[in-house]
Amino acid sequence: MGLKDIKLRMNAVKKTASITQAMHNIALSKIKKATELHSHASGFVDKIHSILENAFQGLGSPHRMMEKSENKHTLFILVTSDRGLCGSYHNNIFKAFLDEVKDRDPKSFKVFVLGKKGFYFAQKRGFKMINTEIIYNRDDITTMSYRTYAHLIKEAFMEGAFDQVVIYYSHYINTATQTINREQMLPIDYERPALFHESYIYDIPAEEVVDQAMDIYIESHIFEALADAKLSEHASRMIAMKNATDNANDVVARLHTMYHRARQQEITSELIDVVNGSNV
Repeated sequence: MGLKDIKLRMNAVKKTASITQAMHNIALSKIKKATELHSHASGFVDKIHSILENAFQGLGSPHRMMEKSENKHTLFILVTSDRGLCGSYHNNIFKAFLDEVKDRDPKSFKVFVLGKKGFYFAQKRGFKMINTEIIYNRDDITTMSYRTYAHLIKEAFMEGAFDQVVIYYSHYINTATQTINREQMLPIDYERPALFHESYIYDIPAEEVVDQAMDIYIESHIFEALADAKLSEHASRMIAMKNATDNANDVVARLHTMYHRARQQEITSELIDVVNGSNV
C-alpha cells in the first residue's frame, strides 16, 4: 500500500470515528431525559397496580383479568426500535423470544410488534402478527398513542382469543448492563404479598373501576416497557458507538505507523539512489 493510499484510508477512518463519536454524544445526551421518563412511567404503573389490586378485592366473583392461564393461546408483545447501530440490543430480544416459541405450535400464539426492526424480524420468520403495519418507535415516545392497541388487546383477552399476554423488552440496569425482561401482562397475578397498602373509596362499583382501569393499565404497562427499552437502547447505542470510535482510533494509529514507516522507507530509498548516483 502506497503513501497516498494509506493517507486516504486514514482520512476515511477519521471521518468514521468523528461520526461514531457524534452518535455516542447524542445517545449520552438522551439518557438523562429517558431516565426521568422511565421513573415517572414506573411510578404511574405502580399506582395503577395499587388501584386494581384494591378493586379486585371488592369483586364478588373472580375476574377474567385474574384467571390463571393454560398458555394455550398467547399474545407476545415485542418492544424493539426503528434503528440499528446499538450492539446486540435486538439480537438479545429476538434470541430470548425464539427460545420460548421454538417448541410451540405456530398456531398457538400471535405477535404484536412495536418498532420497525421487530416488525421485519417477525415478518421474515413468518409469525402471525395482529398489527399488519409498522408501528414506529420514535425517540419521543410521549407523542405516541397506544390507547387503540391497549383496547384491542383487552377486548381480545376478554373474548378469549388469548389466555395470556406476555411482553418482551430490554431492561436497563445501568449504562453498561441491560437484560431481557419477560413479563406477564395478563392475566394479572396478585397471588403474592401485597405491595400496596392504600385504601380507596369508590363512587362506582368495583366492577366498573376494574373495567375502566384495565385500558389504562395495559396502555401504561406498554408505555413503561417502551420507556425502559428506550433507555436501554440509548445506553446500548452509546456503548456500541464508543467501542466503534475506539476501534477506529486504533486503526488510525496503526495506519499512522504504517504511513511513517513507508515514508521513511521511501526517503531511505531516495538517499540510496542519490548516493549511488554520486558514485557513478
